[in-house]
Amino acid sequence: MRNFIYLIIFVLFAANSNVVLAQQAELELSLKDALQKAEESNRQINKAKELGNAAKAEFRQSNSVFLPNVNLSHSFVTTNDPLATFGFKLKQEIATTADFNPVLLNDPDRIENYNTKIEVEQPIINFDGIYGRKAANAKRQAVDYTTERTINFTQFEVKKAYYQLELAQEAVKVYEKSQETAKSALELTQNNLEQGYVKEADFLAAKVRVLEISSQLADAKNNKKQAGEFLAYMLGLDINTPIVTTDRLGRQVSILKGLAKNKDEGIRSDLMAYKKGIEARENMLKSEKMKFLPRLNAYGAYEWNDDKLFGTSANNYIIGASLSWNLFGGYKNTGKVQKAKAELKIAELDLADYASRNNMEIKGAKRNLKLAFDRIDLSKLAMEQANEAYRIRKDRYIQGLEKTTDVLQAESASLLKNLEYINSLYRYHVAVFQLELLLEKDLQ
Repeated sequence: MRNFIYLIIFVLFAANSNVVLAQQAELELSLKDALQKAEESNRQINKAKELGNAAKAEFRQSNSVFLPNVNLSHSFVTTNDPLATFGFKLKQEIATTADFNPVLLNDPDRIENYNTKIEVEQPIINFDGIYGRKAANAKRQAVDYTTERTINFTQFEVKKAYYQLELAQEAVKVYEKSQETAKSALELTQNNLEQGYVKEADFLAAKVRVLEISSQLADAKNNKKQAGEFLAYMLGLDINTPIVTTDRLGRQVSILKGLAKNKDEGIRSDLMAYKKGIEARENMLKSEKMKFLPRLNAYGAYEWNDDKLFGTSANNYIIGASLSWNLFGGYKNTGKVQKAKAELKIAELDLADYASRNNMEIKGAKRNLKLAFDRIDLSKLAMEQANEAYRIRKDRYIQGLEKTTDVLQAESASLLKNLEYINSLYRYHVAVFQLELLLEKDLQ
């Protein structure tokens, strides 16, 4: 019996713990806070930053065009090969007159040699490597601009997600208010039915309206939940984190005024990335052409030889220079030059097309912003008129001067216009954010 009681207590404790964990504290965020969290924790932004680090590391590898290559090695060899044996004796500085005996030269005893060697290779003139380094630097800058664009685009998505949640929260409030209104109308209709002022069909219509709004409210709450999860995902948070937005939907007239005065769209990071990509292609083309020229490199080595591990009884050095010129490689270099030319032309065409499309998108975004701004006034006026029409019909219905169906239709129209108004505010904000992304400027 005692074990059974312990089991019940454990189950109750576990259930309460799950409830506490499920009821996480709400996280209130302003848009500024949300953008800051995205900057720190968004996975796409962090991935773009790591790609930038990879490009920097790749550029750092091109330092080999100017810096020496130094190698230290230690090796051990044992052999009775006649030529190698005599050579190792010379390297160890132990050769004697007796070693020239033909019998010993032809059939020597086994010898051991420990070799410690440091080698240095120094590039002097490598024109293809110089232009390859310039191409790597341009690529690094292009990746930096791409990272900047990724951050800007992610911020745009965060802004949309933030106000999508705000829109969903406002929609829930509208439906909850409409539900209260519908329930009040249902009670009034029920009272009128009991007094014989309305028919059973009117009461059923009012009841159906309450059920409809309840269903719509459930959908709105589900949309709010999904919008919150998506925003949490964009911020790199646990998607179960409940987020409450603190910035409200609104508009600023000054945005349109400032936009009309400012004709300079500036230089976008994605366009700069394209330009740096072309610069990299140009340098790669030059690098491929420079492969037709000779290369000059210097080299040197210093080594120690001994019959003991890490011994240094004998030493020698070698210093030299190498001039190499690949006169013909089976059209391999020629093909690479032709390929580099084609890739450069493709990059130039891509930039021209992208810039043209960008100008078209900016003009369209400006028109959309003006249209979204004007629609706010229209939807607000329609909302106010629909609310007033419902108020009048409701008052007349109380006095027995309106039909139930007319009141329900007026309430439905009022709900619809309220939703359209908050949607117009949301579309206005998205239009602002879209233009900010295209201009890469803060319009607010």
